[in-house]
Amino acid sequence: MAKRSLGLVTSFTPEIFKCEYFTRIISGVIDALRNTTFDLRFIMVNQQNLSEPSAILGEHAVDGLMFLTWTIHPQLVQEAQKRNEKLPVVLINDFTPEVKTNIVHCNNAQGTRKALQYLIGRGFRRIGMIQAPDRDSRDAQARYQIYREMLDQAGLEFNPSYFKKCDYFFEEDGYLKMLDLIHHSPTLPRAVFCFNDDLAIGALRALKEEKISCPEQVAVIGYDGLERGKYVEPPLTSVRQPLEAMGREMVQILIRILEGENNLPIQKEFQPDLMIRRSAM
Repeated sequence: MAKRSLGLVTSFTPEIFKCEYFTRIISGVIDALRNTTFDLRFIMVNQQNLSEPSAILGEHAVDGLMFLTWTIHPQLVQEAQKRNEKLPVVLINDFTPEVKTNIVHCNNAQGTRKALQYLIGRGFRRIGMIQAPDRDSRDAQARYQIYREMLDQAGLEFNPSYFKKCDYFFEEDGYLKMLDLIHHSPTLPRAVFCFNDDLAIGALRALKEEKISCPEQVAVIGYDGLERGKYVEPPLTSVRQPLEAMGREMVQILIRILEGENNLPIQKEFQPDLMIRRSAM
């Protein structure tokens, strides 16, 4: 019997294999496939050139697709299903209720609220945010909206000079935006909520270079719960997503569908945990 294949659609960039958020999900995918009859095919797409999704997907004969990109690309999903309407597809994160497709996600609103409730509960009044690019990222859009809502509900002022939006999702971006905040804001925020741990770790590096103590002068909280957050100085407070388990679940959903599951779409929600460490104590 011919071996069957699952495709993992991801971005054609080396950062996919450098960023722990992605490598932990991929690790979960590989772990789930180890004792199955399926192999794994990486399908790399250029996020700046999605004009010919048919050609990209047509090169790969797979039995199911997992999408692991920074944003959901409806064009690629629609093209995949147009080529084969029975081809099962599963997405990860960037969940919205109106998107009726198979998806694995961690409760983004709950995680964001946990982070901000913690900061507000600790008595921080000047809370900034280092945001990721949010044009296409639903998770990023929701985190910003909740950040603004919770400041307002707590009677706290939104200070535009404390809000910085990055061009990308990685450590260097957080580092540069924190430097920008330090050098150009009339005052420093007392705490900063970062879209992810990579941005937060970059922000910690900028604070250290500028000899601004964390958390005594500026507290920092990240998102994702990456392992290396334990080992930076100070250790990073973060909202943890169970990324390996989510990667395993993507595989299990596709296999269930291929084995005849027809109660679709399958939408699996995981719950986030707040890990309190010294960066925001």
